[in-house]
Amino acid sequence: MSNKMTFGDKFRTYLKHPGSFIVMLLVMLASIITFAVLIFLIAYILINGLPHITPSLFSLEYTSENASVVPALVNTIIMTLLSLLIAVPFGIFSAIFLVEYASRGNKFVEVIRLTTETLSGIPSIVYGLFGMLFFVNALGWGFSLLAG
Repeated sequence: MSNKMTFGDKFRTYLKHPGSFIVMLLVMLASIITFAVLIFLIAYILINGLPHITPSLFSLEYTSENASVVPALVNTIIMTLLSLLIAVPFGIFSAIFLVEYASRGNKFVEVIRLTTETLSGIPSIVYGLFGMLFFVNALGWGFSLLAG
């Protein structure tokens, strides 16, 4: 015997529990509205944005007359790769140390675990804003890899 519910079974369930039918209708309505808004936003952005995509948008040089996205993309990729080059080995070696070499009852390990769990709950944009305010503005390092 199959576990699939036929249309008649669903109909009888909705007759016995009209609240389920109302909730199902509300969920369907909310889903349709959500998808309609999403499609509207995508269409609006495409219709209004496509006329402004010109070949000069992808030129290699950024000037005041020509706002090119290529230098920003290249800088983003370079910053990401350099950050990964520093963060990945540090993270992997730290994880290996904490799992394989540090004893469970060690106070240092408990502090590291608590700090890691606390920091993982903070959105990354907060770290970025703090880094920009502290390193770029307060310390005056300017925009660099060290400043983020």
